[in-house]
Amino acid sequence: MNKINSYTRIDIMDYLRGFALIGVLLVNSFQVMNNVSNYNELHAGLYYIFNSKFYPILFFLFGLGSYFFMNRSQQQIKNRYLLFFRRICFLFVLGLIHTFYAPSGIHDVLMQYAVLGLFIALFFKTNRWTNLVVTIILIILSIVTAFCQPYYGERIAWLELISAISKWLSLMMIGFTMGQFKIMENIYAKVKHVLIFLIGIICAYVILYFVFISVEITPAGIEILEDYLVSSMMVSILIISLQWNQIKAILSPLKLYGQMSLTNYLAQSALLIVFSSMISIHSLITFLIIHAVLLTGSSIWLKYCKMGPVELLLRSFTYWSKVQIQKTKQVEK
Repeated sequence: MNKINSYTRIDIMDYLRGFALIGVLLVNSFQVMNNVSNYNELHAGLYYIFNSKFYPILFFLFGLGSYFFMNRSQQQIKNRYLLFFRRICFLFVLGLIHTFYAPSGIHDVLMQYAVLGLFIALFFKTNRWTNLVVTIILIILSIVTAFCQPYYGERIAWLELISAISKWLSLMMIGFTMGQFKIMENIYAKVKHVLIFLIGIICAYVILYFVFISVEITPAGIEILEDYLVSSMMVSILIISLQWNQIKAILSPLKLYGQMSLTNYLAQSALLIVFSSMISIHSLITFLIIHAVLLTGSSIWLKYCKMGPVELLLRSFTYWSKVQIQKTKQVEK
């Protein structure tokens, strides 16, 4: 029991989860509230810039989290594949429930986690170099199929499906493979490598920008390249920024938000339903209110509890045992 509850969290993952969830809320609040409130030009601009740019971070984190989950389970308990299967089954059921109550226009990611998680489970025992090759193949497949789409008219459905599946799988595999290479462990000591990577990504983006304005390229190809490049830039910038303790302190609510990522993800949709049924409120104001409510709620909840309520249910179902949620009070000597 103690082994199940005791493990070291990698705080950068919580920061990234919190950051990605706020981005998802930024996009979803515009999609939902734009239909029932006045048009907000600023929010519309942010939506068109960041639409679909935060979900890649979540899929990457799922893959990375799967590596740590399997590695931790191997050290602590047998039947780790059974644990992982129970985990993704729970996520699938949650995703199914979320699909029924989520406002129109919001796409659930939990069911995608569960279904695609079965695929990456095939590579849990595969060595890291083989997984790296598989990851590169999936990235190439997603890009090539996107570029095969016509420039004008409707997109080809089967090509779009292959491109989307291979993209999400590649992002999960990137996370899992980075875990195997131990890149995210002690990431703050690797800031120079992250900076070099960021500079490379920015240069690639600038070059592609001039290519885009010079050559007629299918919009689907541009979109998928931007998904990979922009999400990579945002992750790198956040990692570099967290090198400074002052910024870490300012962004500390993101960490708490990320620790309760599953609870907050489901709560976002529930609160959007509430606000969309109320009197007309600007979409950006709705985003700020929900953001403030969930950040405050996460901060208060985690003062007394180790994890969020949905995270508790997930952990209890995964290990099929009672999990202590309250923080133990330290007795002063």
